[in-house]
Amino acid sequence: MTAIYLTEPQSYLEADLRDFAIVYNDRIQSRHSIDTTQQIIAFEGCTLGRSAIAAIYRYRIRLSFIGDNGHITAQITPQETPFYTVLQQERNSDRNFRIAFIHSLLPGRWYNATKVLQSLGYSGIGGCLEQQLEVLPGLNSWLALQTWQVKVFQRYQKALRSVLVSVKDFEPTLELAYALLSGELYVLLRSSGCCAEVGTLHLHCQNHLPLPCDLMEPFRPVVEAWVFKKAPKFSDRGGLSQSYRATFIQNWESLMATQIFHAYAGQVSLRSALAWQVEEYVRAITETLEYRPFLLKS
Repeated sequence: MTAIYLTEPQSYLEADLRDFAIVYNDRIQSRHSIDTTQQIIAFEGCTLGRSAIAAIYRYRIRLSFIGDNGHITAQITPQETPFYTVLQQERNSDRNFRIAFIHSLLPGRWYNATKVLQSLGYSGIGGCLEQQLEVLPGLNSWLALQTWQVKVFQRYQKALRSVLVSVKDFEPTLELAYALLSGELYVLLRSSGCCAEVGTLHLHCQNHLPLPCDLMEPFRPVVEAWVFKKAPKFSDRGGLSQSYRATFIQNWESLMATQIFHAYAGQVSLRSALAWQVEEYVRAITETLEYRPFLLKS
């Protein structure tokens, strides 16, 4: 995936017929082919020139603005109807598909979360989670599943607080990592002909589009473990340090290239694992197959 990151405050983006150009102090810092650019992410204090905005609309490129709290403050997404939109809506109207899909996502999310807690030296959530997972197959309504999700999340947060000095200190960096993860999935879904606005577990999201928010659930613990390890390098008094934005992006790209074991795809990069899950989603909606979530290696 090709993304342009505007990280330096007071830098701005311009465009000519072929390239985007990042400009800082009236000098071009780098050029990026418009044809290969799939999304643009601009941090607080960065701007876009008229030529760049025109190119974004013309070539239908996703643009996201990120605040110092890590949240997406504004975004422009291409106005289009992807190929599978109607099929996605039909599948979501099928109660059996909807419940089965959520039943696949949630165990993946919380199985992987236990692995993160174990890596942090906490083991107490294992038995508790097993009890909760035993209840899950009997929950057959969207509301009941959402309630279950909230309850388990609260226990997970409590467990994190017992092993980390202050979970709140990680929030801006976590939110940024989630925003980037959501962006990765958005681009993959769009390339696969899926509508990112048609979610199943998440019908509406405050900071992300619904379908990326669905598919990122089992990957959240991977990103959380990475943030807990790296966050002190990027944070400044509870916010994102402007001076370390570029370093964060470099580390993020390294994370996406990290080789992990995928139960069905074998040894692949994390970005390839995301792509595999998008393909799995397409198989689930087109062939009515059970969705297989990403699971961390035991």
